[in-house]
Amino acid sequence: MSYSQFVPFGAQHAVAAATVLGASVALACGARAARSARLDRVVRWALAIGCVAYEAIEIPWRVASGMAPLRFSLPLHLCDVSILIAPVVLLAGNRYAFEVLYFWGIGGALQALATPTLLSGFPAPICIVFFLGHGLIISSALYATVAMRLRPTPWSILRVWLLTAAYVFLIIPVNAVLGTNYLYIITRPATVSLLDLLGPSPWDLLALEALALGVFLLCYLPFLVLDLRARRRAG
Repeated sequence: MSYSQFVPFGAQHAVAAATVLGASVALACGARAARSARLDRVVRWALAIGCVAYEAIEIPWRVASGMAPLRFSLPLHLCDVSILIAPVVLLAGNRYAFEVLYFWGIGGALQALATPTLLSGFPAPICIVFFLGHGLIISSALYATVAMRLRPTPWSILRVWLLTAAYVFLIIPVNAVLGTNYLYIITRPATVSLLDLLGPSPWDLLALEALALGVFLLCYLPFLVLDLRARRRAG
């Protein structure tokens, strides 16, 4: 089948992004307001199972449909790693896993939601899968933050930033061996993204690290504001 072209910042994009964000916020805030341990368990398990099922189905589907060979479909992008980390956070409440999910999920998945790497619009399966996967990441990260009351610290920024840098340099030889483009290190997406702001290779890797740090700082900003308000009230 032929599908209409996906138009960045068009009506389809706006509706899909608003639906994902609205559902994620409503789920997290609703569960927190309900204060029901049973509902909390149900939501956490549902999100965790959804994340695992998504990766278990999405990769074979890409390969079986001829969309991409297995070496191009491995779960090595930051969003793929985030969706695999999410169940650890949701079911075990691991603080260090949460830090990664928060900064990679909120910082990375939101950016992907704003600038999707899509060529085909709805109802193309790839378009539905894209928004579903990133919706699961954002929902999990927001739920862990709002409903489970987990939060990053200033040290979280440094830990995840160093982890991100290490992961980028780990993926470089993987791309060289497999001939792939994970993390878009070799070539940038054909669609509009923040990566377009980076300079030429190899200096773009340094710019990428600076961009990541800036995004993490922005993600931490709400907690900084809350902490400052709490100190003023205490004073």
